[in-house]
Amino acid sequence: MHFLVYFSIFFTILGAQLVESSKCSDCIASGKHWCVTVNECGFSPCLTSISKALNCPELPDKAHAYDDTFVRTKILLTTAAAFNNNPQKCFKNSMPTMTLSKTFSVNCSEVGPQTDCFGFTSFDTTQKVVVMSFRGTQGATQLTEEILDFFTGKKPFFNDAGHIFTYFYDAFFFLWNGGLQQEIRRLKYQYPEYELWVTGHSLGGAIASIAASYVVHSGLYTGDQVKLVTMGQPRTGDYDYAVWHDKTFPYSFRIVHHRDIVPHIPPQYGKDELFHHRTEVWYNNNMSSTDPYLICAEADGLYCSNRQLDSYPPDHLTYFDINMPDWGSQGCPKM
Repeated sequence: MHFLVYFSIFFTILGAQLVESSKCSDCIASGKHWCVTVNECGFSPCLTSISKALNCPELPDKAHAYDDTFVRTKILLTTAAAFNNNPQKCFKNSMPTMTLSKTFSVNCSEVGPQTDCFGFTSFDTTQKVVVMSFRGTQGATQLTEEILDFFTGKKPFFNDAGHIFTYFYDAFFFLWNGGLQQEIRRLKYQYPEYELWVTGHSLGGAIASIAASYVVHSGLYTGDQVKLVTMGQPRTGDYDYAVWHDKTFPYSFRIVHHRDIVPHIPPQYGKDELFHHRTEVWYNNNMSSTDPYLICAEADGLYCSNRQLDSYPPDHLTYFDINMPDWGSQGCPKM
């Protein structure tokens, strides 16, 4: 009963938010805050308010709607395959039409001990798709380097596309300059009309966000040719990056499992504020095949997973009821 009441309240609030979306944007543009509690501009005192335009409620259009089945049967595999040094093992077992093109493994830290970042490209002539996928954080050393780099700030991405968290920025460009650029250009030349899927978990999700953005900003692909889906993605860039991203990609989803802590770091507030781009899909459950999910109307507001005040570390490794690093390293056996 409590479960049904929770969702009833949520969708009542969400419905009101969506009706007032344009008013919310106009309100914030005028220098005031939008009070969600009463759906009024500048109302005070306000229990819950929106002060950033990117958090004004908005959902993907129907042509680019989220599809749980598509993600479970296809994107989950391309994401998990990055945890295998030979992703073809995953394709052979669970998606035989997909063919590995090339893998990339580089030292993704300029200083300190060597920590590897890994990604791959693949293609599928049946589904007419090219894939870029990136592995998540591996081991305590890499995790420590990422945390320490929280204090080093951000780097400019493009003049009109904000700033990227330093560690993620460097990790992408080490991969890009380590052979990924040549390979994705070759695949684009060979399959010019194919759709591009860009996927990743954790650190790999951040790299995927940057990779998708880079190939579009540089003119290799257009935003509507790309499907970006990440799982457990940490905050990757600043507010300006999130704004540019949301104007560029009609199909972009950040999936968050229940109490996964990683999507909430680095912190949203402070000297080097970072901000999530849209669209969060929150599974506040075990992510089994019959479990519901929420398409979050705010980019990085107080609804959905940001409501959680605690964390549960196993939720970061387990998505769609599968321990992704284990499943991927085992060759993605059929379930």
